[in-house]
Amino acid sequence: MKVSNIQRNIFMGILFLITFVVVLRKPAVYFPDSTGYLNMMINRTPGYSIFLKLIKSIFGSNFDTALLFLQTAIGCFSVYFFIRKTQSIQLLNNFYSCCFSVVLLLPYLVGLCIGNNVLSEAISYALYLIVIGHYIAFFVSKNKKELLCALPILGILLITRYQFIYLIPVAFLMIFWVYLKEKQWKQYRLSILLLLCLPFITSLVDRTYHKVVHNHFVSTPWKGMNIITAAFYVSDTEDEAIFDDVKEKQFFQNTYQDLAQKKLNIHHLERRINRDKTSVYIQEFASITMGPIFKNGNAIFDQSLSEDEKYIALEKMTSNMYAPLILDNFSEWTKLYIGNLFHGFRGTTFVFLYLCVLLSSFIGVLKHNTKTYKILLLISTLLISNLVIVSIGMHTIIRFTFYNDWVLFLTVFILLNSLNKKMYES
Repeated sequence: MKVSNIQRNIFMGILFLITFVVVLRKPAVYFPDSTGYLNMMINRTPGYSIFLKLIKSIFGSNFDTALLFLQTAIGCFSVYFFIRKTQSIQLLNNFYSCCFSVVLLLPYLVGLCIGNNVLSEAISYALYLIVIGHYIAFFVSKNKKELLCALPILGILLITRYQFIYLIPVAFLMIFWVYLKEKQWKQYRLSILLLLCLPFITSLVDRTYHKVVHNHFVSTPWKGMNIITAAFYVSDTEDEAIFDDVKEKQFFQNTYQDLAQKKLNIHHLERRINRDKTSVYIQEFASITMGPIFKNGNAIFDQSLSEDEKYIALEKMTSNMYAPLILDNFSEWTKLYIGNLFHGFRGTTFVFLYLCVLLSSFIGVLKHNTKTYKILLLISTLLISNLVIVSIGMHTIIRFTFYNDWVLFLTVFILLNSLNKKMYES
């Protein structure tokens, strides 16, 4: 079906209007995590917390309405930006661009309804699309300005959700491939330098934010407790011998006993229909983390410590403990990790499908280096990388994995677009 530029713009305008209506007709949805962002708690990253603070300061009692409007506006802009980038490299025609724009807006319209949620994904999804739009344009056009423009947005994304750290090595891989083809690495020296500095810059911003707001120059204290959750889930009673520190040993003993009592450890699970070890872990992740782990971690420290100081101390202790605990139970931890990873793919069929896309596009890039193969390789790498990272420290629920749900659709649209071109040319 042939669609003109005017028809495409009219369609997208109507689609954005529908998105605003759908979002604004429903109220803002608050979750347990929302409180942490609204109150700028020390265990929440600065990006979304500052965003909420600015809206609250400007709009006051109209906070909810302003928040929903701005989150939707940012989302619609990111979708428009992404579509324009794909069309600038002639990846999709107008018809498939219209179809793809619907797919990109689905998280606002159904399911998670992120535009209504007071959670960081409400803006991180939009930031992610903007970064990937630049990545796609850079990989095809080899215009270094595209990569340079992506970096400040990536920095904001990282201080909003640090799970996207994998975008830095992906950028290095793109630069390496472009260098192999052009042999002109000097023009990418600035990009390489900025990419190397970005983790340190975002860490400095994170620490400075906590120094200003909480009077503690620390990274957001949350990673250790998340990673140790899986380690505790697969641990056994003999693991207390791993730890020499008195507090670490006591923390392990108390937490393990609580997990065993609550049937939240693989050695004490109740037999339940359709619930294997991995599914129990995914469903009970929050109960394990915020239950026995958080409770016992808080209890073991001097009660004269402030809440912020307890978070910092717990982060330090769990960060010291998770590696030895994982290594001592590596076989069980690996099985859990793979199960968690497969769950993120939503089944073995999709694991096989995405690996096939990755492998075939990689071979295609090596042999032909065409635009289609390069984009398929990039987007499949993005999807797999996100799941590999998330599966280490979190449970692979849709809230953390939906960012790349559009990859399969874009793959199909790219292939159909290529087929249509060949048919038209013949």
